[in-house]
Amino acid sequence: MKRNILILFLAFYSVVAYANLDWGGGQTNFISESGLALDRDSGYAVLISVRAGQLIDFETFVADAPIDLVTPGAILSEGMSVNYVLAASREFYSGYLLNSAIPDLLLDEQQLLGVAPGEDLYVIVWDANTFADGLPTDDSYFTVLPLYLEGNSNSLQAQTSSGVVSFFSDLVYPDQLLQSQGLQLLAHYAGFNTYSNFAGWAESSYSIADGSVEAVKYDDSNGNGRSNLEEYAFAVPPTMNRSYNASSGEAGSAGVPILYQAELYVQLRASDPLLAYSLEISNDLKAWKRCALAFFNNQWSCADEALEVTSSVYQGKGVWSIAVVNHQAVQSASFFRFSVLDSQI
Repeated sequence: MKRNILILFLAFYSVVAYANLDWGGGQTNFISESGLALDRDSGYAVLISVRAGQLIDFETFVADAPIDLVTPGAILSEGMSVNYVLAASREFYSGYLLNSAIPDLLLDEQQLLGVAPGEDLYVIVWDANTFADGLPTDDSYFTVLPLYLEGNSNSLQAQTSSGVVSFFSDLVYPDQLLQSQGLQLLAHYAGFNTYSNFAGWAESSYSIADGSVEAVKYDDSNGNGRSNLEEYAFAVPPTMNRSYNASSGEAGSAGVPILYQAELYVQLRASDPLLAYSLEISNDLKAWKRCALAFFNNQWSCADEALEVTSSVYQGKGVWSIAVVNHQAVQSASFFRFSVLDSQI
């Protein structure tokens, strides 16, 4: 009788879906960008699942905010791809990300996150020593690895599953044959909030204290012919001839004139909501027609149908490089300039 009961018990658990996830680094020793083994202070790992599409390229991904990259429950979207941050861990010891004795992500926790069965699992390991203010930035290093059930890369990649709650868990970690992994990928676009305002830029660039920031916005601290506000708003000191710059007469504005070209290139800072950019057209350098530049969904655009923003490329540290084409005839618009209004003034 006892033997029959035992057989039935084993048969019951042989069909249970092991939905709890016990995740970690397995036998992989993670090495920081500086060459040292990660520990609890320098290592930060996140468990990622792919809800739709494919794994996002985190070297080129622009998150809504850097905190989303390391916060459980955050939804990361790029095009048709949707990734979820399921869990985070700093349990690094001598380079190893340890699996816990208790499952790290239980079935009920997955249900709260809306996890569906069949989502591919990855681990992203960050070098926290390259964070800024505790978060990934443009200069942060990381690595990303697929996870396998018990590290067996000969089987299919580990996925989320569904079923009744079980005493057992899926043990998922990178390929067990991977003995060490350096963090060499650079998240060029993670730190979208770097230099989120003029004060931060001024302090970093010219060691200007907060109390003096407003007084030096229109100073030319480095003598290059451009005000500090212009340098900040346009990311790099513009090389165009300043003699073409006609004052707009508006408080808090700065103009960057550009002689007529078929396609214009300029860098703008989207990380500061207080900066309002516009593109202006003139045929006599006296009367200017203004077109406001809008930034939405990681793209720049202009409301004037004659002007088209043909390219919006994120350069890191909150700066975008854009290309603008004027579809009007040369005779009707001979000169261009970008202007910026600081709404804080």
